[in-house]
Amino acid sequence: MKPEFWAGIPAYLQRLFDKYKYVLLVCLAGVVLLLWPQKEEEQPAEPLPLAGEQSDQELELRIQELLESMEGVGQAKVVLTRENDGETDYVYDQTNSASRTESGGSSSRQSQLATLSEGGGQAPVELRRRAPSYRGAVVVCQGGGSASVRLAVTQAVQSLTGLPADRIVITKMK
Repeated sequence: MKPEFWAGIPAYLQRLFDKYKYVLLVCLAGVVLLLWPQKEEEQPAEPLPLAGEQSDQELELRIQELLESMEGVGQAKVVLTRENDGETDYVYDQTNSASRTESGGSSSRQSQLATLSEGGGQAPVELRRRAPSYRGAVVVCQGGGSASVRLAVTQAVQSLTGLPADRIVITKMK
């Protein structure tokens, strides 16, 4: 004998429910887990600035401090070499003029660098600044003999500089 709530449900739906009740239970558990509130992860107190906003030595020191705080790395030294210094695109004011004469038409285009007054002088208006790209990195650290440490250091340097793994060398410090 079935409970009363099955009374108004057609027999084919009852058979489907009996056949797939465990699948429905798993789906319901998944929906509950998706809706469950999640703990927010803590943000780092002081994020690393972009590579274009600091000198190479500052970036090397920041990477060195970060690597030395990683487990198994120990003392570390970092050297970066640049491919280029980055690029800056500037805003230009363009003026187009066209005139018609009996013998035909002519047009001219003038382009002038847009500037702003800053501190008594003129400064060009930057449209976009691209960060410098790096040629390679060498990291010498006490834990450089361990494969797991080399992998972790490679991944950290990759994420901070954009270098591919084949341009990062990690060696053990003597």
